[in-house]
This record gives sequence, structure tokens and C-alpha cells, in this order.
Amino acid sequence: MTQDKTSPVHEAIRHIKSIAVIGAGPSGAGCVKALLKENKFAKIQAFEKRSNFGGLWNHTEETDAKTTPIPSEKSTLDIEPIFNEVTNEYKWASPVYDYLDTNVPKDIMTYADMEFPKECPVFPHRSDVLRYMIEYSKELIPYIRFDTKVVNVVLLPNNTWEVTSRPVVKETKGGKTPSTVPEFQDTVEIYDAVVIATGNYDVPYIPRRNGMEEWAEKFPGSITHVKSYRSPKQFESSKGKILVVGNSASGGDLAYQLATELQRNIYKSKRSENLLPAGKSDFIIDVPDIVNFNAEEKCIELKDGSKLEDVDHIIFATGYLKSFPFLNHLNDTEKPLLSDGHKVHGIYEHIILYNYPNLAIIGLARYVLPTRTSETQGCWLAKIWSGRIPLPSISEMQAWESDRVEKKGNGKQFHDLLFPEDVHYCNALNDQVLKSVAGEKEQGLIPKTWDKEQTSIRGSIKGIKEAYIQYKAKTGKLAHSYQELIDSKIIDSFMISDEDLKKKGFNF
Repeated sequence: MTQDKTSPVHEAIRHIKSIAVIGAGPSGAGCVKALLKENKFAKIQAFEKRSNFGGLWNHTEETDAKTTPIPSEKSTLDIEPIFNEVTNEYKWASPVYDYLDTNVPKDIMTYADMEFPKECPVFPHRSDVLRYMIEYSKELIPYIRFDTKVVNVVLLPNNTWEVTSRPVVKETKGGKTPSTVPEFQDTVEIYDAVVIATGNYDVPYIPRRNGMEEWAEKFPGSITHVKSYRSPKQFESSKGKILVVGNSASGGDLAYQLATELQRNIYKSKRSENLLPAGKSDFIIDVPDIVNFNAEEKCIELKDGSKLEDVDHIIFATGYLKSFPFLNHLNDTEKPLLSDGHKVHGIYEHIILYNYPNLAIIGLARYVLPTRTSETQGCWLAKIWSGRIPLPSISEMQAWESDRVEKKGNGKQFHDLLFPEDVHYCNALNDQVLKSVAGEKEQGLIPKTWDKEQTSIRGSIKGIKEAYIQYKAKTGKLAHSYQELIDSKIIDSFMISDEDLKKKGFNF
């Protein structure tokens, strides 16, 4: 690794003293803690549009179904909050639904210095996760401005950033427009560096399919995104067919919930096999991808030539678009961050924007464990910006991106870190962090390194979660330990053999 000390790009990170962090959810909280514990920066200020920690884990009854365009393919979409007349406050629609529990066991989704309570089940409920996030983050309260939306971030000629923030109140229409009332006017500040930690679950992605606009116009509200799903009760009165589009984590979970709760056929359109855990039911009927929405006949035409007739609801579980509306002006330059909302351009290690190295993103990768990965990323970034870890040359960072494009493509799979890649990725960054502080008295925050047992559990999540679902269906109880699942004879073991670990590149 070489560092070009004469590069103006590298000069931008040489004297970072003030840092703005946008977002205080799971990714932002871990990053803020890492930056603080580095003890090298004079000012760290985080901005959170919600009124509490936890990000997406703040469940809301409110959804943004009415404001989501059909199709939804623009990464520049700026999500607006919903005003709650009863509580007299703005709510940001959350993607978590009523019966959501995690896809990851509690013991491997923790931050380094805090475990989940023992009374939590193996896969915690969304409310357990929110409590955990708030407890983990409470020491950060002095550094967070809640109910505050960052509306613009501009790169200045001297390579600092002008950050404009706005209160989320009635006077600003939830942060949508500036206010003339002095108490609620925009705040403009200058920072040496900016971290984007806004998460990946804000802007619903509903891919275009032929005829869908006509269908949505004729049957308003019939096409929705999983972000607007709350429970099967929403569909109890439906007489026609229900189609879930997508076969990843949320698609599989929704289809299972709807099928088992409503006790009726649920159709699931899939293009590939699900690598993530999902419950199984005879009521779930897999069908091919959608080719056409036929509004006239009220039927969905599928890739194999077949048709689904009398369809009442189509729920797209097709993921989300990456969106940084406060940085949209950069997309009009020669060095844009986003083009289609799937891949971030000019990125190194899924963190550093090498054209703007005092701008970073935490929590960008998909299929990772957000808590552990963002904490690792935050620790690594803190040591990059404090000078403990040298930033490679521009050419090396460009080569890293080009190599990944060659392997993964230039689309959304670029940021996918499926097991075992996620563990290798975290441990590679952890190694750099540990080497950078070897022998030092003040080491800052040290992330958790994946050991053999944790890695084995990580590689077995699909089987463990599916056994957990079966155990609940069989006993009506939630398992609180792996041993309960083993004793029930649903699963023999949750450990990967040493031989299989070696095949995946591990040598513990």
C-alpha cells in the first residue's frame, strides 16, 4: 500500500478536526462511537431526522405507500415524513413490520462491548432490537441533534463541506421547506469531513414492468412495496389473488406470514433461489417473473406464458435504492456518486469516496450484519482520518474498484457481501485496525474479530432460522438457545465442519 503525499486528494484528510455524521441509526451510532473513542477530533456532530436512536427499527403504523411512485426507480427521491395528527409530530415511515424478528442470531449481531439480554430469543423481535440500539447509543446523546434533517451538503473550494440542516417541525413542513421563524431556520456549518450513515432502507425500489402504470391507475393502491407492509390483517378482506414479487429475505418472510396467517394461497414471483432463511408452507406457490400487467383483464402475465387471473394485490419485495438527496449536486459533476441508485461510484472498500476522501459512507454493503460491519467500518475510518492507517494511492483505490466491477458487475451486486465474503471483509479491515494500534496505550475503539464459533454460526444462519421457525410452529414457543433447537430434533448441529471452513478460506 502506497500513499501519494503530494496528492490534493490525500491533502483533504491530513488535518481533519471536525466531522459531521448524517444518521444515528445502527450504522451511525457505531461510527460516532468509533470516532469519539479515537480521541483525535475536536468536533463530532451527528444529525438524526427521527426523534430517537435506532433508525429503521423505530416501528411506525404510518407508511409512505401513497407517496411511493409506480414504478419507483429514481435514487434522487427525497422521502418525506408523515404528520401524525394525534401525537402532533412527524414520523418517518419505517420498513419494519409488526411481526418482524431478525434474520441473524442475537450473539453475532452485537457491537463489540455489549451483548443482547439473555432473556431475548435466539432471533430477537424488532422491539428487542430497538431497545438494544437505544441502550447502546445513550452515551452518544450529547453529540446528536435529533429531529434534524440534513438538506444540503456542498463541497467548498478549500475541500471542506458546507452542511445545511433543518428542524423537522410544522414550521418547516417536516424539513421540506425552510422557515422564516428564527427558532426554526436552517443551520449552516462547515466541517472538515462528512460521514453518510443513512442506511439502505428509505427509498423503495419497484422495478418497471410493462403495463404497471395503467394497472396502478385503474386499481389504485393495489401495487405496493414491502416497506408499506405491516401485517396480514391488511389483506384479510381481499378476495382476489395476492402476489409477492421477490424471493430474498423480506419476500420469503412476507409470503410465509401471509400464507400461514390467512391460510390461503400466496403466489411468490421469483427469479432465483433464496439464499436467506424463510419459512415453508404448502400455501406458497412459486411462479416466474412478471412480464406484463394486463389491466383490462385484471391478470398478470408471467415469463413462462402463464397468467395469474383476478389479482388484488401485488407486493414488491425488491429491495431499496441508495439515495443521498442532500448530495444530488455531485451527481451532475464529472465524478458522480450515483447513477441508478444501485452502485456508488468512485468508492474504496465500500467506505471511502476516493474522489472526495473526506466523504465516507458507513453501512453501504448488503447481506452483512449491520451492527458488526458498521462498527468495523467506523473503527477503520476513524484510523484512516486520524492518520493511523495510510490511505492508498488514487490508482490503488481505482484498481480495487475496477477489480470488483470485473468480479461483481457495475450494478447492485457490487456491494453484496454474502457469506463468507462479509466475514473475510470485516476481518481484513480489523487486521488493519489492530496493526495500526499495536503497542499503543490509547487504541480507540477496537471492533470484534470473527472467531471460529461465530463464523460457523454465521455460515449456518439459514438452517438455524428455518429450524427456529419450525420450532415455533411445532411448540408455540420461541427458542432462546441453539440447544433448544438441537434437543427438539429439528436440527442436529449449527456448526460448520473445520473442513468446510477451510474450503471457505478460513484457517482458525
